[in-house]
Amino acid sequence: MPITHAITHHIRRNTESGTELSLRPNELNTEGNSEALLGKLKNSFLSRISREHGSFSSEDEAALLPRQLSAFLSGELSFTQLSSTMMESLGKLADEKKFELDAHALFFVEKSLDQHMFYLFIIRLSESLTINDTLDIAPTYAIDTGPALFGIKVDLEEWKVRKDYAYLSLLPPRGNPALAESFYTLTGFTNGIDKQKSTLAFLEGVEAFAKQVPQEKVNDYRNQVVEYCMEQEEKDAPVELQGLAKSVEGINPDEFVRIVANHAPEGEQELMVDRRSLRRYVKFAGREKDLAISFNSYQLNKRVQYDVDTDTLSISGLPKALRDQLLDHLKS
Repeated sequence: MPITHAITHHIRRNTESGTELSLRPNELNTEGNSEALLGKLKNSFLSRISREHGSFSSEDEAALLPRQLSAFLSGELSFTQLSSTMMESLGKLADEKKFELDAHALFFVEKSLDQHMFYLFIIRLSESLTINDTLDIAPTYAIDTGPALFGIKVDLEEWKVRKDYAYLSLLPPRGNPALAESFYTLTGFTNGIDKQKSTLAFLEGVEAFAKQVPQEKVNDYRNQVVEYCMEQEEKDAPVELQGLAKSVEGINPDEFVRIVANHAPEGEQELMVDRRSLRRYVKFAGREKDLAISFNSYQLNKRVQYDVDTDTLSISGLPKALRDQLLDHLKS
């Protein structure tokens, strides 16, 4: 999807001074490095399980981001003006809340025939070492797409037509409550949905339909459902029951949709799914310092037995590699 607008600014605030802003006066080239960087930022953003989804409530339309986006989309503001105003507001919040921040803000808009996305990423630079042209060892800096990254994505097309839909995806700042609170205030993110609750209700519906699936095909049915849902989650897209039903082989799509929707809140036929809940549906896993165990859920009460009273797992038919290691150990 082609980038139509891109710009970056810098903000710095420490305990000894007020906020310092370095604002770029014009937009970046939208091709080449901008495309490569946006691709990396999006991949990192979408890989985070801590992403939240929500919308602007009617009460929060007065928040800065929706107001600026409305003005930008109507042509009242340039993209540079939008981004500069957002940075100035972030600087005021930093002074008010007195949190430290040394970061770059990157603003992007992508647009195609059927999609229109706005992104705001806050990134820090990580220091490393390099060997320069004179063969000296020197410091170098790179964009950190690790845990320090946070930001928001707005689906502008969905926002226009579906005011109550989860068209906002937000990755909150970590380890700095004042910064996190300020970012929510700045962006106007609210109406966050409970993905875990809706996913568990959805999976109850999936299991209810599983009673109609031949026993020998139930595991394949579950895996197909989870695979489709995972693909949608990785794209930051909702799971639509009609699309899911058509992707699962050997089932009655209409009956699937009817049964699963009956378990959804208010019969909703699409949802943003929770990755953790999906994984637990098909796999049990746990880890401690010296022990890690995982197995597919359908093995419970088959190859794997759990005794609640003694808190004991019994496994029959060990994987060959593990069995060989145990036998070699006993021989030695």
